[in-house]
Amino acid sequence: MKQDYTFEDIVNAVIEILNKPKVELARVGAVSVLGAANPVMGVVADVGNTFLSSYNDFKLNCLLSGLASGLKIEKRLNQLYTYVKSSPEKALIVANTFKRTVNAESPKVCILYGLILADHLDDSTTFTIDELIVCRALEEATDFDLENFKIVMEEYLRPRLSEAEKVSKCQVSFPKDFDRETELNTTCDWCVYSRLFTSHALERQGIEDTLNLDENYYATNAAVILLDYIHKARQI
Repeated sequence: MKQDYTFEDIVNAVIEILNKPKVELARVGAVSVLGAANPVMGVVADVGNTFLSSYNDFKLNCLLSGLASGLKIEKRLNQLYTYVKSSPEKALIVANTFKRTVNAESPKVCILYGLILADHLDDSTTFTIDELIVCRALEEATDFDLENFKIVMEEYLRPRLSEAEKVSKCQVSFPKDFDRETELNTTCDWCVYSRLFTSHALERQGIEDTLNLDENYYATNAAVILLDYIHKARQI
């Protein structure tokens, strides 16, 4: 009879493969010590402990929503267990994805992590370099970053992605006297820092070789991949 694996089974498999001992969280011991020294402080610490645990559970459930993406969650958990057990490299990928999910600023990011992971379960592949860049970029992404990133990619790339021969030729271009330019430039700076965009401050323009001193932003393949996952997440 085929066994259905749980999320706990997968976590335990990751720990086993990475050869890390299963230990109690240090915060549990800290609560006990604080409670003995100061009953009020112990209660505060316990409330914080419960809140963080519940919030982490919520974010991991968001990851599972992305992971299932229209399929039965039992099937996906079984696939994920097999994926983890197949190699230490894949166990490490899952471990890093879980860690980033717990540390994520936005629940939407957790769904995106689930979607990225789901795309590798059927054929048991590892993440591409561009996907790793996306995963790293999402660690500190806020809802503000994601929404503005989507706006920039869909409305202010010239030429548009559908028209470009090469993604690297797609430049961010805002209208003259655009009232949101400062706000969206902040998102572009985040994209450069996260390796989703590249930037060039100096460029020769026209036959007279004049210099453009403005910052110029260009999309990368990783940015296109992130936009695709954002579109998929909106369907969940």
